[in-house]
Amino acid sequence: MKIAIIGAGFSGCNLYNNLKEKYQDITIFEKSRGVGGRISTKYINDKFIDHGTSSIIPITDDLKLFCLDLVKNDVLKSKYDEFIPKNGINNICKFLINENDLVKNTKIEKIIKKDKKWVLEDSNQKIYDDFDLLFLTIPTTQILQLDMELPNDLKEKLQTIKYDSTFSLILYSNENIKLDENKIYENQNVKNIINNSKKYAYKDFSSYVIHSSKEFANEINEKTKEEIYEIFLNSFEKEVVNELKKFTQIPHLWKYAFAKNSLDMPYFFDKELKLGVCGDYFSHNNLEASLLSSEFLGNLNL
Repeated sequence: MKIAIIGAGFSGCNLYNNLKEKYQDITIFEKSRGVGGRISTKYINDKFIDHGTSSIIPITDDLKLFCLDLVKNDVLKSKYDEFIPKNGINNICKFLINENDLVKNTKIEKIIKKDKKWVLEDSNQKIYDDFDLLFLTIPTTQILQLDMELPNDLKEKLQTIKYDSTFSLILYSNENIKLDENKIYENQNVKNIINNSKKYAYKDFSSYVIHSSKEFANEINEKTKEEIYEIFLNSFEKEVVNELKKFTQIPHLWKYAFAKNSLDMPYFFDKELKLGVCGDYFSHNNLEASLLSSEFLGNLNL
């Protein structure tokens, strides 16, 4: 049984982890440089900058048990009801998969069924074929953008899911610079600030990530991240801008950061087509949904 998974975020990697006990030939395709999706880590030499989800506070027992297992495996550490990464939050996804089965920097754009097998084509017209099973774990908008004939019932359901966006400004310096977080929070466009240098106890490296409010990002999420950066920066007082410019700055737009709503079903699987879908918009919302939908789908008798 040859299996293709599109997307190496949390849903895709956890799905892989649940399938690997039963199936050996699994390939994960990821358009980015590495795993993680919205639980991403940027590496600056030997330093970690978590610029998406920075820690996990479980709502369900399922996610709590999952995190406790990662504590046992030295991926996370616990602090009260919060689980914090030890060496970059994307190590969660790295732990779940065999990276030999990961095809990075590969954006799948076209998918067809030929002779009862799935055939994939990437943005460079490279073909990957002969897959018995196909799983889609990317945001619904990206699924709908694929050149692919989807079942009508699935397509209709996916079209109902809407997302909130978030703009993130990554800051780092090889000097020990303290950011006046209170001043930053005076800007109504700021939702929260992650102090990565404090989280990882860096002495010779400073790193912060400023996340915008969803209201700010939703209004301008059709612009480029560079354009949004200029708008975001100009919303601060000059004194704050001067402080921010002491750091190297990297803008990032999470266009599909959080699912606003969810489908009243645990996952999607079409047995005849051999097509499955899981993600952060099934039954619950976001990380809890990603965990449960990928586990349920991965444990099916396929």
